[in-house]
Amino acid sequence: MMSILETISNDLDWREKEIANMRLLLSSPGVTAGQKLGLLRAAWAMLYAHYEGFCKNTLASFYDVIGRSGVICRDLPQSTRLFALGSRLKILKNMPNGDLLSEIVNFQSCHLSAPPQFPDVDTQSNLWPSVLIELLEAADLSADKVREHRVKLNTLVGRRNQIAHGENNIISEVGYYRTYEDAVYDIMYDLAIQVDNRLSLPPYSTQ
Repeated sequence: MMSILETISNDLDWREKEIANMRLLLSSPGVTAGQKLGLLRAAWAMLYAHYEGFCKNTLASFYDVIGRSGVICRDLPQSTRLFALGSRLKILKNMPNGDLLSEIVNFQSCHLSAPPQFPDVDTQSNLWPSVLIELLEAADLSADKVREHRVKLNTLVGRRNQIAHGENNIISEVGYYRTYEDAVYDIMYDLAIQVDNRLSLPPYSTQ
């Protein structure tokens, strides 16, 4: 079985190649101005897709490793424990008093002393920086890079939505697009390093 770092690296590798191939097309001397605009629209949409896809897949892999690590829910960092138990806690809030009392009595053995069962990583179809920050904090990971690039991420998500809705307001400057590519890479590399490092620390690793 591949390590988490190998899984993440493989996912990152094909995304980097696809983004690089698009960059080569954009820089081709034979591309007309009209063709460049079309390629830029595709490049913006692709960049967003890889940003969202990588973050979602990496966090899903992170939770999958935790679920198989042998750690129990009680020992998780509080934010991660709340993420694992979130749906169950919502059910508790709506229970009749009798059922609620019974659930409270058994909560320790049924949930806190059991391996965590995580929900799917929900990017809400638009991975705005505020959504990614919530996801990272639930995983007990730093969101500093997302905050650093918040303005660019807001623009990236907004531009992707404009392209999806058929709007035509693409800035025909490859250098401008490349600054967003750099920001996305910065976030993806940081997430990969953080996930690998976090899983090497307690409670996931006792070494």
